[in-house]
Amino acid sequence: MMVKPLRAMSLIAVSLAVGFGCGQPATVNSPAVFQNNALQEIGELYRSYTEIKKKPPQSLRDFDAYSEGYPSGHIAAQRGEVVVLWGAKLDDLSEAGTNDSPDEVLAYLKEVPEKGGLVLMKNRKIKSMTAEEFKAAPKAGTASSAGGKTKAAT
Repeated sequence: MMVKPLRAMSLIAVSLAVGFGCGQPATVNSPAVFQNNALQEIGELYRSYTEIKKKPPQSLRDFDAYSEGYPSGHIAAQRGEVVVLWGAKLDDLSEAGTNDSPDEVLAYLKEVPEKGGLVLMKNRKIKSMTAEEFKAAPKAGTASSAGGKTKAAT
């Protein structure tokens, strides 16, 4: 019996999709991927808000109108999983952000001050810092937020 070319190509495509998909849900749903995506989205929320409003965001409420486009970032900030340093003026509103400071922290995972971890820099690049590196790093903005509550930055 001969398999028709179209059916054969469909079978190959399904086989490849299934083969490459093995293990993907665990990777996509891993905490590390969520945290990285959340920080990236916080960077985009910050950039988008600043570009549209011509001023830096001051609180989580400023991100509310953009939450549908960047759900991971908004939810992580709302839950206090990511601390955002509000009020930082971005000098480069391009997607690349290359003309903004690579040394100033813009947002970070809540455990970073004690344990180290992923940090979003003002140039919207993500890097890993130890707790000691984080303490020594300059912080962008004037206030921070965990779950939307404003407090002085440390």
